Amino acid sequence: MRSLCLLAFGCLVGLFAYTYDLKIKTRALETDARELITALQDESDFLALMRAEVSYLSRPERIEEMAKKTLKLEPISSQQLVPWSAVVTGTGASVQPSSSFATPVRRDGIAALIEKSSIQSAVTVTGER
Repeated sequence: MRSLCLLAFGCLVGLFAYTYDLKIKTRALETDARELITALQDESDFLALMRAEVSYLSRPERIEEMAKKTLKLEPISSQQLVPWSAVVTGTGASVQPSSSFATPVRRDGIAALIEKSSIQSAVTVTGER
């Protein structure tokens, strides 16, 4: 009888230890879950903030102002307009590039030869230039 009582007491102590361990693990998992929920909420808030930032930065007024400052575009001049028939047939006034877009003078002999041969072949193909 005494050994049966000791066995029952040992089982009871084991169950208490198992229950306590289960309680500790459950609290740790609850803490992890709360931290994940907080992190998820923070990420959600950050995502909303970034969407607002993109919305603010992509305003047409802001983009137009920035384009005026940095691109320094000019209105189209009448010399740049060509009739559609001239575009289709390939005739009409040729557009002369501005000095800022002119081909740079090549100091490299091979590059100069390549450009010269491409210009000569363009002259023979189109018959102008």
